[in-house]
Amino acid sequence: MEAVVPAVERLKREEGDILLVTHHNPDGDGIGSMLALYRFLKKKGKNVRMAMKDDSPHIYDFLPDVEKIEKLPIQHRFSLAVILDAAGMYRADAPVDAKEYMRIDHHIGGVFESINDYVDPYASSTTVVVGRILREWDESCIDKEIATCLYTGLLTDTGSFKHNNVNEEAFEFAKYLVSKGIDPSEIASLIFERNRPAVIHLLHKVLSTLELDYGGKIASLVVRREFIEDTGAEEEDTEGFVNFARSIDGVEVAFIMIQKPDKKTWRVSIRGKGKINVQKIAKKFGGGGHRDAAGCRIKGEEKEVRRKLIQTIKEEINLQLEEKIKV
Repeated sequence: MEAVVPAVERLKREEGDILLVTHHNPDGDGIGSMLALYRFLKKKGKNVRMAMKDDSPHIYDFLPDVEKIEKLPIQHRFSLAVILDAAGMYRADAPVDAKEYMRIDHHIGGVFESINDYVDPYASSTTVVVGRILREWDESCIDKEIATCLYTGLLTDTGSFKHNNVNEEAFEFAKYLVSKGIDPSEIASLIFERNRPAVIHLLHKVLSTLELDYGGKIASLVVRREFIEDTGAEEEDTEGFVNFARSIDGVEVAFIMIQKPDKKTWRVSIRGKGKINVQKIAKKFGGGGHRDAAGCRIKGEEKEVRRKLIQTIKEEINLQLEEKIKV
């Protein structure tokens, strides 16, 4: 636990206002990490608030204190701002005013905000990293509500324990959280089994855009802004759609292009099955992430952006296969 101590000690000695933030287009790990740390710090008598640029997806509305998350930017200068589950404060995608910054994360690379950062790319989720901090500081403060937030991040970032970021610690941590009173089945149902009819209608339109390239090794989907408008769904409802393309037999890399409101920018989510490191693909477009799950933003026309992605993925597949052959 030596690596945890600087983060723990820094949070312990902070007597001023603390702001917890996570990345834009938040997911279960970012929200779960933020909520768990928030509840813990409140128990410790800290002056702490939470904020993010975008709304929380409705599937996380069961999490305790989620209604207390504010919208960025906030017109206040904080003593300490902590970015969770992101490669740097810039991923908040909105101004954050603080005297000092700190990062708690599990992504490879990124920006180091201070000597007190705690980043472990081998952790299955950022909630695993947060869990280490809380257990090191005062394990007795981890109640069922905090454990629920931590498990939500672990469950969603491991793809329900299907991704290759799952390790022994992930299962040990899940067991520990169950001992705190959580119901894994209930949490999974609340996250994955509450789709609104609009989401299914949106999925129907998106699946009609499916294309397979490079002998079926690459699968792609497109979410046009008109799809979202026509169905009455929200952009956040596209969470997980890319996995339908990823699930196709023979596919090694799948991606989904989500058109932003300006209709010139595409948010791209890329997924792999373990053979290809998709983080390297996203990095070429200024993005990042993990070996099996990464993302980026690209400006341009739909056909051209899709063509560039497919070409880059082809090249990366060939390059990584060549490297394996040499080894």
